[in-house]
Amino acid sequence: MKKKIVGILCVTLTASMILSHTQPLKATNIQEEQKKQEDLKKNIESATQILSELEKLKTDTENYIVALDARMTELTTYIIELNSKISDKEKEIATINEELDAQQKSIDEQYAAMKLRIQYLYENGNQEYVNMLLDSGGIEEMLNKAEYLTSISKYDREMLDKLRDTKHKIDANKKKLVSEEQELQTLKTDAENEQKEVQILVESKAQLLNETDAKINETTSQVASMEGQLAASEALEAELVLQEQALAYMNLSGSNYFDGPITYTGEKFKWPLSGHYTISSGFMHRINPVTGQPENHSGIDIPAPAGTPVTAAAPGTVAWAYLSGSAGNWVGIDHGNGIVSVYMHMSAFNCKPGDVVKTGDIIGFVGSTGQSTGNHLHFSVRVNGAYVNPIYYLG
Repeated sequence: MKKKIVGILCVTLTASMILSHTQPLKATNIQEEQKKQEDLKKNIESATQILSELEKLKTDTENYIVALDARMTELTTYIIELNSKISDKEKEIATINEELDAQQKSIDEQYAAMKLRIQYLYENGNQEYVNMLLDSGGIEEMLNKAEYLTSISKYDREMLDKLRDTKHKIDANKKKLVSEEQELQTLKTDAENEQKEVQILVESKAQLLNETDAKINETTSQVASMEGQLAASEALEAELVLQEQALAYMNLSGSNYFDGPITYTGEKFKWPLSGHYTISSGFMHRINPVTGQPENHSGIDIPAPAGTPVTAAAPGTVAWAYLSGSAGNWVGIDHGNGIVSVYMHMSAFNCKPGDVVKTGDIIGFVGSTGQSTGNHLHFSVRVNGAYVNPIYYLG
C-alpha cells in the first residue's frame, strides 16, 4: 500500500513538473512556430507517458481494492463462523455444567443416603443387626438378610465410585470444551485485529482512487490542451506559409495597381458567380464602406446570396487558401505567365493549396468574412504582382 501511494506521488509530481511548462507561446514567424511545435510534441509525449503510468497505477489500485474487499468479506465471513462455533461451544459447556450439577446432585443424594444408613447402624449398634438376623424364619432367610445388608453396603460404595467417576469424565470433557472455546476466542481476536487493519485500508481506498482519477483527468485535460495548442500552431504555421506564398505572388512592395488599359490575348476568364452580374464596387478609386476613407480598390465586388458557389475563372493551381483578417476566407489561383486570380470574403473553401482546378470548378462559397459589410465576392486579377482591372480578363 505504501509503495502504491509513493508511486502516485512520484507520478503526479512528475506530471506537475512537465505540465507546468506547457504555457502557450506566441510565435511571430514560422521558425518560432516550428520551435513551439517541437516543444509541445515533447511535452505531449512526456505527458502521454505519465498518463499511461497513471492508468496502469489506477488498474493496480483497482485490483488492490478488489483484493481488499475480498479479504474484508473473507474475514467477516470467518468471524461469523467463529462466533457460531463459539456459541455452539458455549451451549455445550452450559449443557456440560447442567450435567455436572445433576451428577453432583446424584452424588450428594447417594452420599446422604449412605450416611443415613451408616448413621443408623452406628447409632443402633450390632444389636439391631443381631435382632434382624434372629427374627429370621430360618437359616436361609437369615443368610439372605445378611447378604442383603452386605449388598447394600457394597452398592453404596460402588454407586458412589461410579457417580464420582462419571463426574470426573464430565469435568474432563468440560475442560476440553473450555480449551476449545478459548482457542476459538483467540482466533476471533486475531481475525478482528486483521479486520480493523483492513478496514483502515478500505476507508482510504476511495481517496486513493479519487486522487488517481483526478490526476488522470488533469493530465488528460492538459494533453488535450497541448494537442489543441499544437493543432493551432500547425494551422498558424500553415497560414504563415500561405501568407508568405501569397505575398510572394502579390509582391506588395512598391506600386501594385495598374489602372491603364490591358492588352490580353489569352482565353477569356469565365465570370466567377454564375447568374450574378451586378458590380457594386468597381476597380480602383472608391470610398471604403468599412473605414469610410478613400482607397484604391484592388478588384470588383459582386453581390450574391450567402452560399452561392464561387467558381474558378480559369484553369490553374491553387496558390493559397486561408483565413485573413482583412480578406476573410480567400483563395489565389496561379494561371501561369505571372497571372493570378484572387477571390475574397468567402464563407468557406472548397479547395486547398496545390489543388489543380479547371474553369468552372467550385472553389468556395459567397460570404462576408473579413472586412466586409455584406455577402459578396471580391474578385481581383494580378499580373506580375500588380492589381489590374479584372474586366479586361473577363469574357
